[in-house]
Amino acid sequence: MNNKSIGLLQGIALYIAAILGSGVLFLSGVTASMAGPASILSWLIVILISFPLAYSFASLAGKYPDVGGAATFVRKSFGYHLGNIVGWFYFVTAAVGQTIVSMTGAFYVGDAFELSPFITTTIAVLILVTAGVSNYYGVKVSGKVALILSAMLLVLLLSAVFVSLPNIQWGNFTPLIPNGWFSIGSTVTVIFWAFFGWEAICNLANNFRKPDKDIVKGSIISAVIIGVLFLALSLVTIGTGTYGSEESNLSPIGIIMGDAVGVGAKYVTAILALIICTGTSNAFVASLTQLGYSLSRDGAFPKNLSKLHTTTQIPRRMVLFIICFSVAGVFIVNGLSLAFDDILFIPTSLGILVYIISMAAGVKLFKRSTLPWWASLIAFISCLLVIPFFQLYIFVPIIIMVLYVIYMVLDKNIFAYKEKVKSDEE
Repeated sequence: MNNKSIGLLQGIALYIAAILGSGVLFLSGVTASMAGPASILSWLIVILISFPLAYSFASLAGKYPDVGGAATFVRKSFGYHLGNIVGWFYFVTAAVGQTIVSMTGAFYVGDAFELSPFITTTIAVLILVTAGVSNYYGVKVSGKVALILSAMLLVLLLSAVFVSLPNIQWGNFTPLIPNGWFSIGSTVTVIFWAFFGWEAICNLANNFRKPDKDIVKGSIISAVIIGVLFLALSLVTIGTGTYGSEESNLSPIGIIMGDAVGVGAKYVTAILALIICTGTSNAFVASLTQLGYSLSRDGAFPKNLSKLHTTTQIPRRMVLFIICFSVAGVFIVNGLSLAFDDILFIPTSLGILVYIISMAAGVKLFKRSTLPWWASLIAFISCLLVIPFFQLYIFVPIIIMVLYVIYMVLDKNIFAYKEKVKSDEE
């Protein structure tokens, strides 16, 4: 579990792959539909918040490298149970996120090649199964492959931005705030999905050759690259009017490429989106496996899920659990005909709580008035201000907390029962 193979360039590649992931493939369309041209302001707000967030998480990971990531930081600051709850929050966030990632890649392909809903759903499941098989057998894809995937994603995004520039109509930027000021805040909550990932790399801190230096450098460089790309993509999405329908909301880059270059470009974009989403899913399954192993090791998940395979030293049962969870999510979303806007609020409401509590941990763990301390404090306050815009979805974290309490009570009672039976037998 301690293969230190990640350097600075590979770290940047992992950050870009984890954060850009599927969000960059559809969020510019969704956010433009929610707030119109004002969604650019929402993107700017989240980009600014991402810098102290990224720096704080990177500093925490460098100081406390552990597969538990955010759960470890919180546990050190606020105790066993709150650390476990944060672990549960992030686990559900990323596991539900896998549903969104797989369905994004599948939708691009299904839309481009006009596939039936059944085949599109099958593709989503295959993306998850591929990531599961890769992690189950310990296939090493975190280094050079992540670099290649990140490069492909950057080329795709830059191509979409440049080919669409001649088609921008400045009249599309008025009226600036068609849906009111509150829509800007609501859009911010959705955009956070695109920036989840700073904490994911923390779970891989033990795999960095120089975690105290490379994680911080990699996070800041990645934040700049990612911020510029998201902003540029939002500008061209609004400028070309590529939003407002299900097709344009869920595959804006495919539409942009098809309109600017031709149908062939839409096919190529769909294939690239499929590859990118598969790579993103693989990276998150790897991170989730580490987190799940940590939670199981520390008693917050069933102990048998932390059992390591004798040859690969991978908790294979955890990998299977993660894939089954995400595949079930695909079937539930399709069965209930849920929209992406509805699903996104589930992981983002949990993720924002992970950020708030993690940043509070940073304020407590770092020496007062140092740069990491200030970064944690600024990120903590910024994330706290976003909470009111989640409205009723803020009950999602409360539900997860209740489930955690029920699990811990049942686990304690079952353990006590087993001990009693063992004692009686003796």
